[in-house]
Amino acid sequence: MTKHDTWVKLKPSSPYEPILDLFANAMIPMRDPFPVERSVDQNGEEVALWIVDVERLSSIQFQSLAQIIAIHCKADAVAVALEAELKGGFSMSHEWVDSMQCWVEGFARSKELADFFETAPQPGTPEGARAYVEFCNTQYERWIDGNQEPPQINSIEDIDPRLRTPELERIFEMVPIEVAIANGGFSVFDVITGQAFTHALNMIDPENSYSLVGSDDEFEDDEIYE
Repeated sequence: MTKHDTWVKLKPSSPYEPILDLFANAMIPMRDPFPVERSVDQNGEEVALWIVDVERLSSIQFQSLAQIIAIHCKADAVAVALEAELKGGFSMSHEWVDSMQCWVEGFARSKELADFFETAPQPGTPEGARAYVEFCNTQYERWIDGNQEPPQINSIEDIDPRLRTPELERIFEMVPIEVAIANGGFSVFDVITGQAFTHALNMIDPENSYSLVGSDDEFEDDEIYE
């Protein structure tokens, strides 16, 4: 099975807030990069559900999630844990998700979802409902129960333009610099003083020359304000 790589940050008002300190950067691992499951709430309204990836939970995280869900739903924690094991994860309402981070599998599946929405029948129609069920079934077959391997991502060009964000582009801009610093054999002092960073910039951008400015360097007025 492909190792899932989606993480979500929850809204401050979520019922999971008391246990978020158990998760690195308060990020919860998810099995899918979008809510695949559907259910009906107490008011008869359809809700979209994310599935927490139990394979990436520690035992204390698993137990804490079972307990907090049991408290919120007025259920038995053992029953909640058993249901999560049977279903392959804890269900979480889409309303609590604030933001998402993912990598190769998440981007590949998000592209498939974007493709689906561009070609699927009108939402809210019987045809649209059937098409979405079929789409989710293929997600199970290939990504959840299957061994589908996502294509590798080596640059921003490997990510579908519909999924790119300014933050993501800045991350990819920093990757060559980080690689150059990691492979440059620099000391801690070089990194702290900025020598490693300027050296990396000169390596990846040879058309320009970068150097550190010392406190004793003198500049003409027009150099300062250019």
